[in-house]
Amino acid sequence: MMVEAFRENNDTMTLYALPVADLGAGVKASGTLTVTGTATESRALAIYVAAKRLFVGVTVDDTATDIAASIAAAVSADADLPVTAVSAAGVVTFTAKNAGEVGNDLRVQIALRGILNGEKVADGVSIAVSDAGFLTGGSGNPDIAGAIAAIGDDKFNYVGFPWADGATLDAASAWLEDLQAAGAEVDIKAFTGRRGTLSELVTFGASRNDRFVTMIESYDAPGPVWMRAARYMGQASAKLFNHPARPLYGVELIGEMAPPKSSLFTFSDKNTLLFAGITVTDVGQDGKVRLSMPITMYQTNQFGDEFAAYLLVNTVAQLGRLRDELRNVVNSRIMAQRPVLVNDGTAIDEAVPHVTPRSVKATLIAHYEYLQSFGLVESIDEFEKRLMVSKSPNDAFRLNVIYEPDLSNPLYVFAAKIAFSLDFRNY
Repeated sequence: MMVEAFRENNDTMTLYALPVADLGAGVKASGTLTVTGTATESRALAIYVAAKRLFVGVTVDDTATDIAASIAAAVSADADLPVTAVSAAGVVTFTAKNAGEVGNDLRVQIALRGILNGEKVADGVSIAVSDAGFLTGGSGNPDIAGAIAAIGDDKFNYVGFPWADGATLDAASAWLEDLQAAGAEVDIKAFTGRRGTLSELVTFGASRNDRFVTMIESYDAPGPVWMRAARYMGQASAKLFNHPARPLYGVELIGEMAPPKSSLFTFSDKNTLLFAGITVTDVGQDGKVRLSMPITMYQTNQFGDEFAAYLLVNTVAQLGRLRDELRNVVNSRIMAQRPVLVNDGTAIDEAVPHVTPRSVKATLIAHYEYLQSFGLVESIDEFEKRLMVSKSPNDAFRLNVIYEPDLSNPLYVFAAKIAFSLDFRNY
């Protein structure tokens, strides 16, 4: 389901999926739907399971037991649904196919779009679902250590996972931090999502500080939050690959069903969530769900002070692109020559491939100018002043570089004050 959601939003980039076994002691979430009454009209009943719509035929004189059996049969006939269903005496019991907390985000709803869209329960019949349609009781998320080990040294840029518990985030964040270290240098952004009320999301977000993880919110939406996260990953991976500094504001999450307007977070709510490291969405008049200001879960530095250096997902993507660009220019223009390293001003035959600190600095400045023309960085004059290239005093084979780019910045906030006058002629 996550692959399908990703592909709705990104159908070009290479995607790999790793199967992860359920925790042996895991518990599957479940929920019930109860039908009462006898149908006095015939109509197609729309039932939504994880935001996927099925139609169940209801005819005059169908009893509650008949309708419940038809619902269970329709669900069972769709092998791609994430639940099983059985009926007895007018009650349908849904059980998640996978154990763990992911099942708690599965939702069953009836006639979701309402009568204006031709969806209603047949006259004479009432249908009630437990816990607002959400399955409950799922527990025991799998250990992702095996998946991390299977990835090994493979190079990629984005990873998404459905689990948003603290243990999974701890393991994922530690792994991502290790990949950013010298010698590994793999630029990876992780995407996940979490459903909750405003206070639940703020409380959880405030407990995290993950530089390379971005978590999207969900509340009262029909579809699972892990599908929303996959859509987010699909759009972000494509857009950031094209240009990491361009804002993701207004990018539509294709296929994502919006929650009812009465359940939408307010502007103030979303601002609060952003300060807790949670990425928020907007819903337009057209009912489409769009990204607002994608951020990471990083909030404070090692001293506990508020720190915005890694706030934006864009910044993490930009730094990764710059590192890749720097690696490419060093390898192609310098290391590929297999040069001799000598001091500035050394008299050496031009036929002998060689570099000096000054020549390397010139190469990096020229490359920075190219990066600036592409809109990734700015302030080349100041960059040139700060760029330091020197031979290591302790290692004769090593060149030390202090490289301080001034990143360009995505425009996310446009602030304007309207200071009006009734008639300029009065001034």
